[in-house]
Amino acid sequence: MNRRDLLLALLAIGAVTGPCDVRAQAPRGARPLRIGLLPDLSTEEHAWFVGALRELGWAEGRDFVTIPTGSRFGRQFELAAKHMLSERPDLVVTKGTARALSVHRLTSTVPIVMFSSGGPVEAGLAQSLARPGKNVTGNSIYAGAAVFGKLLELLREAKPGIKRIGVFWGYLPPASPREEIEPAWAALRQAARTLGLAIHIAEVASRDQLSAAMAASDAERPDALLVTSIPGLFPVWSRIMEFAVKRRLPTIVDSRWPSEVHPYPLMAYGASREHLARQTAFYVDRILKGAKPGDLPIQLPAKFELLVSQKTAKAIGLVVPQSLLLRADEVIE
Repeated sequence: MNRRDLLLALLAIGAVTGPCDVRAQAPRGARPLRIGLLPDLSTEEHAWFVGALRELGWAEGRDFVTIPTGSRFGRQFELAAKHMLSERPDLVVTKGTARALSVHRLTSTVPIVMFSSGGPVEAGLAQSLARPGKNVTGNSIYAGAAVFGKLLELLREAKPGIKRIGVFWGYLPPASPREEIEPAWAALRQAARTLGLAIHIAEVASRDQLSAAMAASDAERPDALLVTSIPGLFPVWSRIMEFAVKRRLPTIVDSRWPSEVHPYPLMAYGASREHLARQTAFYVDRILKGAKPGDLPIQLPAKFELLVSQKTAKAIGLVVPQSLLLRADEVIE
């Protein structure tokens, strides 16, 4: 085989097998790949994400750069998505179902990796978890919503004999599509029936609704409280906990809250953010090497973390069972 025929044969093989590693194909001096972040990752999340990519062979600055969104768009998800796409990203990493939807509605070609989401199938982002079929894949924290039943179980284990649980529910539009809320509520109510508990759900999408939710809770006189990690209410998380501690309500939240929240919830149980960051990096690696998002299964977190605050337990006069303390990943004394 002469040199010309050999070259043609190699080109034909490349056309059949397709790209396996975009870095190997990129000409020397080509621009780094652009990864859009919508919204920005926290400092810890960004470090975990970039570190995981580094372990997979990607060097920040040389092979890729991240494009931050900033905070100027707030909950104007459509405007933030348009701005992000105007930056011509090669891939977009999103947090929350609504943001992934906002990008997906504007493009069916730019790959979208969800750092976290609720119910991507119910929201129309995927045909199924096993085979999404579109340009979206990544992590789903609440698919199947079994985690809400676990939160109720932990509350009852912390204080056996409880019968009524109040719920401050913050996953509401615009941050969460209605299509994924109803299945989560159904799972929560089914878990309550199975455990023989009564629950009262109060919607708290903004700080303006918090006073009404607290008044409704007082009227229902719950034995414990479940609070979803309401992003828009971060400035008043301490106010929620002051309310709970004053009424001696064991409280559980569905993710680790910042340490500056005081008083801290009695328990926090949720997906490990470090695991989510590393799993997101895995998806990014696969896609940038040629995989199609629609062929990569959406996954539930493989690791959940339990945090227990003994300090809060003492404040509400509760003795946390030793069995629960032994299972905790972290105990705040």
